[in-house]
Amino acid sequence: MKIQYNWYVGIDVSKLTIDVAVQNLEQTDVSHSKFLNNENGHNDMLCWVKEITSNKLLHCLFCLEHTGVYCLPLTYFLSKRGLNYTLQNGLQVKRTTGIYHRGKTDKTDASMLAKYANEKSKQIKLNQPPIDCVIKLKALLSFRERLVKSKVALQNASKELASFTDKKVHLLIETETKDEVSSIKSSLKKIDKEILKVINSDADVKKTFDLMLSVTGVGLQIASYIIVYTNNFTVFSNWRKFACYCGLAPFEYSSGTSIRRRTRTSKMANRKLKAIIGNGATSALLVDKELLAYYNRKLKEGKHKLLIINNIKNKMISRIFATVKRGTPFVRLNQYAS
Repeated sequence: MKIQYNWYVGIDVSKLTIDVAVQNLEQTDVSHSKFLNNENGHNDMLCWVKEITSNKLLHCLFCLEHTGVYCLPLTYFLSKRGLNYTLQNGLQVKRTTGIYHRGKTDKTDASMLAKYANEKSKQIKLNQPPIDCVIKLKALLSFRERLVKSKVALQNASKELASFTDKKVHLLIETETKDEVSSIKSSLKKIDKEILKVINSDADVKKTFDLMLSVTGVGLQIASYIIVYTNNFTVFSNWRKFACYCGLAPFEYSSGTSIRRRTRTSKMANRKLKAIIGNGATSALLVDKELLAYYNRKLKEGKHKLLIINNIKNKMISRIFATVKRGTPFVRLNQYAS
């Protein structure tokens, strides 16, 4: 049953504080206030909203700008009380305000979020806080990504200095770099073990993880990232929406009779997911005869290599979603071909 919202609460979340604006159906800002971004502040905020809305919290839609970990405490607070909330991308909200919006303050951002929730209430999808396992995985993957970047930066810097510094100095730098890289590699192994430990601690996530590993080209990193960004396959209803989120869905670009640009993928995407799925697709080509046959067939038809690889990425995502939704491991049919 669709809820009839009478009040819209826009919340601009920062590390220490939250700015809150309440708006009625007529898009009139009733009030604005600032609270601490902790449990006491959240309780004060809720009491304040109760007074304004005459204790009709169930008819309120809380709209928060997605600011990562800063939002987590408030989302759990709202979820525990059975209140309806949505997390929205700040850029998407800003683009709906038109070209005449100037300046930026926390107060205006909160009002903008309330107005956005009011205008888009019929299309907005309510959110649920991520499960504990996913939160842990996201923290571990973020830390792992920083370690990998540090390792690559150290190795590249050492190579670049080889031709421009004194040999003794470079030898010292190279030795220290090897020690640091060795330490980082050791840390990466520990992080991977901890990721597996976290996955094994949740039965549902473990089942999803095992099903995903049955798909050719999917390993620890791809499976972990997809579990995190789909909240264990509860966020996206089908693989096409997830492919669009990853930046793998092609879009037409045309206008009138004169503008006919090439169909291409959008840059507004999760580039990290796009990159690791690309690595998986490249690996799958080496061992999956069906994908290799598809790749060679499309090459003979004159298709561009990048287009074919993008199609293979979509095939991988389609296989992953089908496998998880079906609940049985992926089976390569060509292995039974005579």
